[in-house]
Amino acid sequence: MILFRVILATGFIHMLPAAMEALTDDSLPAGWKAYDAFAGLFAMLAAMVIQLIEYIAHQQYQSMHLNDDDHVGHSHGLAFQNPEAATKITTYILELGIAMHSVLIGLALGTATEEFVPLFIALCFHQFFEGMALGAQIARLKQISVCSAIIMVLFFAVTTPIGIGIGIGLQSSAYDPESVTSLLVSGILDSLSGGILIYTALVSLIATEMGPDATTFHGLSTQLKVWYFVALYAGAGAMAIVGMWA
Repeated sequence: MILFRVILATGFIHMLPAAMEALTDDSLPAGWKAYDAFAGLFAMLAAMVIQLIEYIAHQQYQSMHLNDDDHVGHSHGLAFQNPEAATKITTYILELGIAMHSVLIGLALGTATEEFVPLFIALCFHQFFEGMALGAQIARLKQISVCSAIIMVLFFAVTTPIGIGIGIGLQSSAYDPESVTSLLVSGILDSLSGGILIYTALVSLIATEMGPDATTFHGLSTQLKVWYFVALYAGAGAMAIVGMWA
């Protein structure tokens, strides 16, 4: 399970280089050329915004929880100490990041010409592992209705086809992927989704499940811990390889 979740979270491996290439293109206006790290800037801003959203979500959960406890005359622990709440918020953030990413790669496939076949094969593997990873994350949620789970799965399933449809529409209307507008839109969205997945990978997944405070992980045998790290590195390596074509 850790392998699938790491594969999902490390999707940023091939997103930021694409964003950097788009946002440093020679055809962009002079204002965009004055600073060559816009991709990193947008990724950092996205990570900071997601951290703020996550904090507010925990605070809201805590407030609702304490209000419910006040009605029965006692109080329980903070939402930050509630594993189910943390997992649910992390899952929603993951879905947001991969939704943006899936639309973008669908758009790339819909506008592809000569490189369509290798890109299609790479994206099939990419989306398969992302689907497995997101499914594993949703399966961890104990307090979620079947209807909500189905909606989350369907939302992931339609994002790439939506991107492909948009790409086909743009291709039929003399779409120019090298135009200034196309470069800016794809570069900024790649940066934002990359920043979301970086935050999710390092903070919400790796640090939470394998960090100093991961009591369940530290209670495992040494052999199983080694396999966890092997899965971590294998997931990152797999995404790096797929990123050569995607």
